[in-house]
Amino acid sequence: MKNILTLALAICLFTTSWAQIKSPEEYLGRKIGTKITPHWKVLEYYKYVAEQVPQQVKYQQYGESVEGRPMYVFFVSSSKNIVRLEAIRKNNLQLAGEETGNAELVDMPAIVWMSNNVHGNETSSMESSMMTLYQLVNPNNTATKAQLENTLIIIDPCLNPDGTERYNNWQNGIIGVTYNPDLYAREHSEPWPGGRVNHYYFDLNRDWAWQTQSESQQRIKIYNEWLPHIHIDFHEMGINAPYYFPPAAEPLHEVITPWQREFQGTIGKHNAKYFDQQGWLYFTKERFDLFYPSYGDTYPIYSGSIGMTYEKAGNSSAGLGVYTDQKDTLTLVDRAIQHHASGMNLVEVVSQNASKVVEEFKKFYKQANDGTLASYQSYVIKHEPANEAKIRSLMELLDKNKIRYYTAQGAFKGIEYATKKSTTYNAKDKDLVVPGNQPKAALVRVLFEPEAKLVDSLTYDITGWSLPYVYGLPAIASSTKVGATIPYKLDKVSNTIGDSFGYAIKWDGFASAKTLAALLQKKITVKRSEHAFKLNGEDFPSGSLLIMSSNNKSVNIKKSLKEIADQHAVKVHTISSGIIEGAKDFGSADVKTIKAPKVLMLAGEGMRALNVGEVWHYFDKDLQYPIVLVNPKEMERIDWSEIDAFIMPSSTYTFLRDKTQAESFANWIRKGGKVIALESSVSQLSAQPWIKLKPMKQDTTLRAKENPLKPYAERERESLKEYTAGAIYKVDFDATHPLMYGAKEYYTLRTNGTLYQYFKDGAGWNVGYIKENALMSGFVGQNLSKQIKNGLVFGTESLGAGSIVYLADNVLFRNFWDSGKLIMANALFQVD
Repeated sequence: MKNILTLALAICLFTTSWAQIKSPEEYLGRKIGTKITPHWKVLEYYKYVAEQVPQQVKYQQYGESVEGRPMYVFFVSSSKNIVRLEAIRKNNLQLAGEETGNAELVDMPAIVWMSNNVHGNETSSMESSMMTLYQLVNPNNTATKAQLENTLIIIDPCLNPDGTERYNNWQNGIIGVTYNPDLYAREHSEPWPGGRVNHYYFDLNRDWAWQTQSESQQRIKIYNEWLPHIHIDFHEMGINAPYYFPPAAEPLHEVITPWQREFQGTIGKHNAKYFDQQGWLYFTKERFDLFYPSYGDTYPIYSGSIGMTYEKAGNSSAGLGVYTDQKDTLTLVDRAIQHHASGMNLVEVVSQNASKVVEEFKKFYKQANDGTLASYQSYVIKHEPANEAKIRSLMELLDKNKIRYYTAQGAFKGIEYATKKSTTYNAKDKDLVVPGNQPKAALVRVLFEPEAKLVDSLTYDITGWSLPYVYGLPAIASSTKVGATIPYKLDKVSNTIGDSFGYAIKWDGFASAKTLAALLQKKITVKRSEHAFKLNGEDFPSGSLLIMSSNNKSVNIKKSLKEIADQHAVKVHTISSGIIEGAKDFGSADVKTIKAPKVLMLAGEGMRALNVGEVWHYFDKDLQYPIVLVNPKEMERIDWSEIDAFIMPSSTYTFLRDKTQAESFANWIRKGGKVIALESSVSQLSAQPWIKLKPMKQDTTLRAKENPLKPYAERERESLKEYTAGAIYKVDFDATHPLMYGAKEYYTLRTNGTLYQYFKDGAGWNVGYIKENALMSGFVGQNLSKQIKNGLVFGTESLGAGSIVYLADNVLFRNFWDSGKLIMANALFQVD
């Protein structure tokens, strides 16, 4: 009897605890969407729910943002599934072949991952997620109780806490008692840099594969520990659009399986049925494609999931409520309701198909491990000692994405990336092979294939990213399975630094540049040789670093050299004499000391935050060298006599439109200043009368020959003739010029059609140029492709005692364009 009473009391307490769960409205004391909820408050509500129903909700902190805000995932399911979370995770990885063992878990649930607020100013997703969390565990919701028996929901409330709080703090700081829906009201004009981006002004939704940002690295680590079957990424678009949900638009990459396409359609139809009942407008199969591999829908798809983007009207200008062009009021309340509805509809349709979802996930990975998903069976990176820094960098990316690689063995045929011609090759020592048959086979194919096929060219992102081109590494794609059984590794660099006349470091990769940056900050005097030379029987390329003991008596040079060089896996060579074979002696005036430059960049209103962020992150995290960021409106306060280098990322520079300010800027250069200009800033400089660089003239005869009688319906496709979202071109270059020191081959990402005329009569140096038939990968419109040839892409020009470095393409694109990092370092340290 006592046991029965105890059981009855436990049931009563259990039921009471369920009944006491507060909805978001009850917890916050207001309706969702009537005010923007701070990030910390959202997490507080999530944890509150987890405390109320620990048998249904668990959570895990997987990292923190750059600014120190915590990042969590919350696991929501039935009590049966919550108590066996780790068993479910391991079983799922066994299904994928990521872990050994037989996947034998009974009643394996379908795993759904929901991502919110990757763009911090797209407010409705994080707000709606609280509603979704509540309904999933609401004791009065019998439907979700049944659905959670065969589904496990993983919710990340906020992928971008820093951008989210930047937007939320601004919005909450200017809203009064009521919002103003007029678009011209200040609450609809977000200040620079906006909440869309993270701390370093990066778009995290384009960083899934590259993982340049710490938030991405931490998130993808736990994502790959789970490999969900379904991934939904909530977004917002312009205020005049209705709602978008799958199926996605073309182009869809060929590797996307029939099931992944089909189930997107199933999900879309299920959502459409509910939206139709509510009278909500929506569109599908437009605008949002599945091609570029680093989105929150494509990266999951290439990892075996059904990856999807959902978009609701809103974005930074929406605030709490705004008039659309039709004078309808778009409110945050409505935006949150529709995202919440989509989330709940997804759980419902996945639950209805849970066993099929798991079965198809298993099938996807069987095909991946069998090599069925591969277009090439092997990708071989040729090892050269000078390329070890690049290979190490590539290995880091592969490790982040759990892509397997081995030591290549045997002879095989394949396509050479550099020539696109068939070749026969015998694998050499330390050649690296990435097999096409492995769990991440689909992602491997997308990242490595020399050129992906585009079924439709209407895509809104870059179309070229093949990793051998990105890293500037010689490689072969083979349809043969190359021997791949021996784990790949490069020797650990551990220098022994003894007393010596001096020390030398080869300038053969970005690791050398990072070493130089660290040495300069240690106040160590470093020289460079403009000429290649031999030392102890080894070849040293132009630009190699020389650290002479006699120049560094005041510092512990041996200790610093070892620490820094070991950290960056750079070998230090001893110099026993100042007499050098094949070059000028180290005491020559032509062996110059490298100055530690003071670097400045404008960062503020009027600048393009994404481009500023690329440079800022490069200096802060990659090169680890200080840069001064100045608000453009404070430009007149700069003491230019202290500044050595001025970086001009692609933005609008209004000071160049003012004749007096532009001439003052030119005078600073003439006195010895250095300008490093990228993309559109090159064009703005070329318009100045004191600049000799000029753009190539466009060939207008191509348009003149076209048939003027074109269908109106084809207007969008007609525009593609003059368009490229981003394609890869081979750059021929002058290897003797300091801007290209250490580069063996270089491929550039072209996101526009502008090239520049070659310098003549010594007006400047033609350093990097695009010749005919240089397109390697990606889409370029037929008219534009005929224009991109025989023009300058990299060059330098002297102005008095100063210099200007022209980088017409973005060598730091999203910070994943690895080979460009050395070019930027050369521009800073090697070019006089």
